[in-house]
Amino acid sequence: MIKKDIFSKDVKAQFKAASKDRMYRFVMADGMIKGAVVHATRMVNEMQANHGLGPLETLVLGQAYIAVTLMCAGLKGKDRVGFNIRCSGPVQGVDVEANTFGEVRGSLKNTIQVEDSKQIKSLSTLFGAGFLTVTKYLEDAKSPYSGQIALEHGSIAEDLATYFLKSEQIPTGFKLSLFFNDKEEVEGAGGIYLQAMPGVSPEQVIEAENRIQQIHSLGEAFARGDSPEKLIENQFESLSPRFLDSSRVEFFCRCNRKRMEAYLKNLSAPDRDEIREKGPFPLEVRCHHCNSVYLFSKEDMSSL
Repeated sequence: MIKKDIFSKDVKAQFKAASKDRMYRFVMADGMIKGAVVHATRMVNEMQANHGLGPLETLVLGQAYIAVTLMCAGLKGKDRVGFNIRCSGPVQGVDVEANTFGEVRGSLKNTIQVEDSKQIKSLSTLFGAGFLTVTKYLEDAKSPYSGQIALEHGSIAEDLATYFLKSEQIPTGFKLSLFFNDKEEVEGAGGIYLQAMPGVSPEQVIEAENRIQQIHSLGEAFARGDSPEKLIENQFESLSPRFLDSSRVEFFCRCNRKRMEAYLKNLSAPDRDEIREKGPFPLEVRCHHCNSVYLFSKEDMSSL
């Protein structure tokens, strides 16, 4: 992966931002509700820089990154999970995935084209009709598991909650938040994920739902410097949250030059010959997951 430097070679600032970006797992309501909270400001900013996104695109893809990160909270080993959205609105599509190592990557299908972003009343107008597909790649499974629902809300948080309720029969809630300053820069980003266990009382579920909805802006809270742990402890005090562990999260892709070389080698001989003869050079091979660009000269192509 070729990651753009958003810290201007300030190593101290880079490590400080990296130390804050973590996912914290917890249980509450006597273990009948499990959850996770993620601080993802650095991850979203690096994602925005690498993909060259505007504020509206950053909001959509940033929410998807936060959501898929939270969906990894219950995975283990080398498991990974992803979801994609295909829709008729300006978004057209979203494709993201994350693994248990906290590595998150993904992209928008197309640049979001709208005449006046200030006239957009809700993100649902950007999605339109379409489908949400969730795919789990479990280490001990012979093949991936996929489930699909039609988009009902045009909201990543709400449609994922609908997916879990319909496809897995698990009441689930998401809170996804990005906070932009006056310069349209992301100052805070994060999310919360709650999932009810079998046997939980309806009163506890209602209490958890009310509490999560009372959080006005998680991103703004993180921009102020609030810690994820204190936020959960204070907001859900009546349900006695207990933290289990935490882990890193990062915008990261395992693409590299050798993998791109392998891709070029797998092209048919006529295709390779045409590239050598007509170019253009340097040849650009782009990873759609992270937007890293690998350059190959005519000499590189001849040596493949």
